[in-house]
Amino acid sequence: MQTEKHQPVQQSSHVRSIEQLGNVIKRFRKLQKISQIELAKKAGVTQKTISNIESNSSKATIGTLLLVLSALKLDLMVIERAQNNIEDLEGLY
Repeated sequence: MQTEKHQPVQQSSHVRSIEQLGNVIKRFRKLQKISQIELAKKAGVTQKTISNIESNSSKATIGTLLLVLSALKLDLMVIERAQNNIEDLEGLY
């Protein structure tokens, strides 16, 4: 009798704004059942930085965001869209 190996469910999110990225980071942190303090330690940043990212109250550098994503075992993928509209860029600045 063969036993099935359970693979973790892979989730993905399309992010087009800093606010969405903060929400995704918070969601994945909670899915992994770790606190902001634990995530901060893993990423080498302060708990306040994690709080600011998740609440969208400050703009973190791309380097800081990459550290946090790495600590959550998440990858950043850049995917070309079929068409670019100016509306897609709103909220990024």
